[in-house]
Amino acid sequence: MNFIKSKLIIFKNLFSINIKRASLFYFLKLIRVKDSRDKLAIGFACGSMVSFSPFIGFHFLLAVVFAYILRGNIVASLIGTFIGNPFTFPFIWIFIYKVGNIFFKNDQSSSLELTFQSVFDQGYEILIPMLIGSLIVSMPIWFISYFTVKFLMSSFKKRKV
Repeated sequence: MNFIKSKLIIFKNLFSINIKRASLFYFLKLIRVKDSRDKLAIGFACGSMVSFSPFIGFHFLLAVVFAYILRGNIVASLIGTFIGNPFTFPFIWIFIYKVGNIFFKNDQSSSLELTFQSVFDQGYEILIPMLIGSLIVSMPIWFISYFTVKFLMSSFKKRKV
């Protein structure tokens, strides 16, 4: 039993170190892109916003389209899509599904379980609340991402100078 606990602790520490290293790596890539802070923050916010949509294969395309429309940096939007990754997608999907369920009153929604089999069997009963939830959640995510990235970039450049 102690062996399993020690392996879990090691895995947890390595996972948290890798998350920190990956976050720092992508932030430094974002800092090195030659563009204004506003355009970088807008682009990153567009990428993080589309990570909260249920359209997995289209995140890059949607991020580029939104960044282009809002005059943000396209490279930063692609970096922003890494908010949604295999570790965060289950939490994002459950969150947007539950938010969508609040606003999409459905008699069957209380009896649905969010599993792979239920997604294939009852796609629309799950997809419609997820779409509504992603529309509601994506706007606050955009603003949170925009102001966070803009603040981090300003403080990083001030400290570097």
